[in-house]
Amino acid sequence: MFQIERQERILEYINANTKANTNELAEYFSVSKVTIRRDIEALDAQGLIVKTHGGAISVAKNLHHEIPYAFKAERNQDSKKRIGVVAARYIEEGDIIILDSGSTTLEIAKNIVQKNVTVVTDDIKIAMELSDKDNVTVIVSGGTLNDSVYTLTGNNAIEFFSRLHVNKTFLGCDAVDLEFGISNRTYEEVDIKAAMIRAADEVIMVTDSSKLGRKVFCQLCDLSAIDKVIIDKIDDRNRKGFTEKGVEIIVAAAVSASEG
Repeated sequence: MFQIERQERILEYINANTKANTNELAEYFSVSKVTIRRDIEALDAQGLIVKTHGGAISVAKNLHHEIPYAFKAERNQDSKKRIGVVAARYIEEGDIIILDSGSTTLEIAKNIVQKNVTVVTDDIKIAMELSDKDNVTVIVSGGTLNDSVYTLTGNNAIEFFSRLHVNKTFLGCDAVDLEFGISNRTYEEVDIKAAMIRAADEVIMVTDSSKLGRKVFCQLCDLSAIDKVIIDKIDDRNRKGFTEKGVEIIVAAAVSASEG
């Protein structure tokens, strides 16, 4: 098992059990206590758990806790790459698009090959990714940098996106529930995302399937606000729920990240 996979499973175990000690984790994952201590320290440093004497406790009940970019970027990488390849195919030559912040929308940026595309974003990593592309004009919103996730937030960012009209918004999310809709861990980003949605002729949500059936701190919108969803896989219940809300479902599971 790779380190990042083990740490993800340790995080899931601690969240499921509220707390755990080093001995039980070492036994459960069949690794040494030294290895578990290092994993706990790494997760604690990222703010994903709270390290205690002899173990760790969960912060999962803190539904507005922002997950640092470095950890999110390592999760479900293959799915995000496939989604990015497929999503980029929905960009047309001459389009003006918004790329919401996040590791999945970053994969879209990597795959833009169309000519004369203008990308507006609040994500510093996306802007840097696109900076060397001759076919793309990059516009970055104003705002205050949240350096753990490389995102610009605040009233300046909200006002900036509120003044725009674009062809497409590619929207990321933290959680999706058929009843609660799309939700986000931080209140500060919700108004920005809402402005991104209002600005676009078409809203395309990009998410991996791990976000389905989940709710976090702050509701963004009902699923009916979305035109399309591009996802790695989807179960029958969610497929039916999305379809009833008028959302077109595009499954990226069969597409290789090397294509496009």
